[in-house]
Amino acid sequence: MLRPILPAVIALLVLGASLTEAQTVRFLTSVGAFDMRLNPTDNPNLQSHIDNLVAYVGSGRYHAGVVNRAPDGFVLQLGGFMGEGVSIDTLPLGGFDATDAFNNVTVDANNDGQVDFSTNGLTNTRGTVSLALAAGDANSGTSSFFVNIGDNSFLDSQNFVPFAVIDNMATIDRIMALEKVDLSSQVGQPGSLAYTDVPVTADGELVVLESIMVISESSFSFEGPIRSAAGLPEKGSPASLNISDMGLAATSGSAPSSSASALSASTASAPEPAALVLLSLSGLLAARRRR
Repeated sequence: MLRPILPAVIALLVLGASLTEAQTVRFLTSVGAFDMRLNPTDNPNLQSHIDNLVAYVGSGRYHAGVVNRAPDGFVLQLGGFMGEGVSIDTLPLGGFDATDAFNNVTVDANNDGQVDFSTNGLTNTRGTVSLALAAGDANSGTSSFFVNIGDNSFLDSQNFVPFAVIDNMATIDRIMALEKVDLSSQVGQPGSLAYTDVPVTADGELVVLESIMVISESSFSFEGPIRSAAGLPEKGSPASLNISDMGLAATSGSAPSSSASALSASTASAPEPAALVLLSLSGLLAARRRR
């Protein structure tokens, strides 16, 4: 087990590293890798979305996530469910375990049914990434996200806000080309969109996230990633850190919803922004600035 890192040291490292300088996250799945470029339009209103994703990566809550939805020509969804130790033959009644969720991402603070900020230049077209939402609830986004496979700009008016883009879609397209199976009856949820188009490999295996790492722009390097970070502040608690364990591997995966594929994930709380990216010393996570 790695030694705990002092909270004060972590806080200094976090404050010294701008999230906008480490904008690309590499997801390695069981069928290949893809890079997700966060906030490609440099929109400050998307910071809560970026903080949210980085929190799940940094806390290890995406570890062994499963790609659970891949309807042809529409979206590829992940981040909402865990697939560790589960196969299509052993998937129990009730389905996958949900990813432990932090607080929802709020985009409609006044609850008028509209996103509070301008989304000009943000549209759900091929390669863009948005949080999955429960039908009619703009503030329901948590861990689950989806990649748009085609032109889904009709989702813009339904408060799905793109916050990232995947420039090279080769791995995404490879997953989309896999056989899809309908597991909805097996899990006791006939017709549930979360289980009707589950991609499986030629060997009948689920597609899972094996590792995630934050890669950087030329001026910044963040290598790791963090396997787990205990003590992330929960709702109503102070923003102090108490790191009890840190490792060197993390993964992520899950499922979004487009029109109404509501995922019921647990409602754990969100960490404070300063606690989202945890960088260690002396190569532990090998964070360094280059000039």
